[in-house]
Amino acid sequence: MIKNLTLIAAFFLLLASSMQAQWVADTLYQELDEIEVTATKSPRTLSEVPARVDVISSDVMANVPAFTLVDKIRSISGINTSSSFGMFTMRPNVTLRGLSGEDQSRTLVMVDGVSINNSDTGGVNWNSIHTGSVKQVEVYKGPGSSLYGSNAMGGVINIITQTPDEPFSGSAGISYGTFNTFQNHIHITSRPNDRLSLQMGAFYNYSDGYISTPESLRTDFDVARYVDDKGFNSRVTYQMSELLEVTAGYDLFLNERSDGQQIRDPGMYRKFDQSRARMNIRGEQDDFRYSLNMFFQREDYFRVSERVRNGDYSRFNVESDRDDYGITLDLFQDLGAHSFTAGVEAKTGSVDGGDFYQTSDDVVVNRGKMRFLAGYFQDEIHMLDNQMHMQFGLRYDYVTFYDGFFEATTPRLSGYNGELDTNNWSTFSPRAAVRFTPRRSLSGYVSYSRGFRASILDDLSRTGILWGRDKIANPELGPETLDNYEIGMDLRPVWNMMISPSLFYSRGNDFLYFVEMEDDDSVFRRENVSSVRIAGAEIDLRYFISDNLTFTASYTRHLSEIVSFPDRPDLEGNVLTFAPANQLKGSISWSSRMANVGIYAMHKGSQYISEDNSEKIDPYITLDVIVSRQFMSNLTLSMEVMDILDNRHMETITDMSPGRMLNVKIGYDW
Repeated sequence: MIKNLTLIAAFFLLLASSMQAQWVADTLYQELDEIEVTATKSPRTLSEVPARVDVISSDVMANVPAFTLVDKIRSISGINTSSSFGMFTMRPNVTLRGLSGEDQSRTLVMVDGVSINNSDTGGVNWNSIHTGSVKQVEVYKGPGSSLYGSNAMGGVINIITQTPDEPFSGSAGISYGTFNTFQNHIHITSRPNDRLSLQMGAFYNYSDGYISTPESLRTDFDVARYVDDKGFNSRVTYQMSELLEVTAGYDLFLNERSDGQQIRDPGMYRKFDQSRARMNIRGEQDDFRYSLNMFFQREDYFRVSERVRNGDYSRFNVESDRDDYGITLDLFQDLGAHSFTAGVEAKTGSVDGGDFYQTSDDVVVNRGKMRFLAGYFQDEIHMLDNQMHMQFGLRYDYVTFYDGFFEATTPRLSGYNGELDTNNWSTFSPRAAVRFTPRRSLSGYVSYSRGFRASILDDLSRTGILWGRDKIANPELGPETLDNYEIGMDLRPVWNMMISPSLFYSRGNDFLYFVEMEDDDSVFRRENVSSVRIAGAEIDLRYFISDNLTFTASYTRHLSEIVSFPDRPDLEGNVLTFAPANQLKGSISWSSRMANVGIYAMHKGSQYISEDNSEKIDPYITLDVIVSRQFMSNLTLSMEVMDILDNRHMETITDMSPGRMLNVKIGYDW
């Protein structure tokens, strides 16, 4: 396999050697210094940010073979995607910096600066975001809690949507592929004048799916994992004056996905129906700016679960209403060498759910709420004729769990009925960092930062059956924290190449793990019981061979292990689950009048899937290819093949990936 990849790379490199670059060095430097906003909440070039930040633009994403947004960004170094079934995955996870790939809640995900992690599970509905509405994705690596609070422990991913700049424009596409897969979308934008802009989009995805269970493990109940997604998004912006610009947006996502098993009709499936509403009020005058964000997110979760035990059939429906809403005020003031940012935030997350049995009278219900109150301050200092950028920040969060309640009619769980205790805790998240750029071809940074993650409501308030055992709520849970020390640099040995190595060491405390109860080892609950350490190295290479040929490569090495676990000393020294030690990624992107070609390869090392490290899944390699051609300046025909080698790898002990998938797409822009 490695030999094949080497031959492919050599072909493109030889092709490039006959080409001459038609553009000057300054053009490349401008491209390497892309504007980003995630790291500081202010527009900054990458060379001004004392952290490791990767940016992938819509132009780059257009030449990445992918069925989903997760596929588009998985080539970024340090990112670990857990998407066992490809586009058929219920809830993909995207994590950073060696943290377990099965827990999305340790990485904050935002759309236009607003969090979309829900408080009940900490998860993100990646399937609800269509790539056609995305302008760029910014990935901030390392703790970002000094600005963004909870969930930003491993890093921050900010998805920035398109901004209209034409009186009327749009795009539409339709595709068909393997497993009878249809993907269709339309996106329309308008800017009729300098004050008003509008955009609206919709998409529909359907696929018959595939059976993910290997043939050796299949039963009569295994069926295909189908997909039925519908989405709508909209946004309107009106600028009344420099001091007052109002943006309102609304997104709707209706989703149904099979669990891959059916005992009786309709079988096991899940629905993640979600709506998001947002309003932003902003303005600026001279060197002062402000931004007020208000948001509401609801997910109506529904699941059909059925099983047969000892010849008896049982079925229950899981229903949960998950609400998250809040308000954030950010203030910005530039005073010469200092750029001050300060803000306050208030947000609430809640869950009202239960298990409702269809084959008995049993009912299990749980409720709970979390409230976050926070304030932060940050000072950015620019020195030495803008060659040095220092950053000092501190955030304080006060968190309350309240209105917790659990009740079960089933005798097995009824002993835990009643109201749950209120719990309060607080935490500080500091950050100190500096970047020094002595010359345009060399820049380096060092940083210290602390991140934290609040417990999810599912662990605070829900008692139930998990993995065939009784799991009980623990309302006394506190936060996890992670202290991160990092050093990195950006080096341009020649004008069209950039090499970016990073080294970091993280120490995590009070990590949350399931622990067996002392009086009954068949019952367990989540506890703040362990300390972990993560040592990592990343190196990225970008080589702009010519104005139409680009080569990228990255290598990530993580060592993530449990240092202390008083309740389970047998786990000390073990590697965190779903945290591969090695990842190697590379791409070749070529553009010409004849066609555009993108080739993306990835090697993911072996991963432990059990806490005692007794079980692991093998390493695997994937190779994805896209070929597209533009006709008549606005019509594009493309063909993409995911996993062209048909490497049906395992990402769990019982399920395998879909293997090779072909997709043919027609797109039209106007």
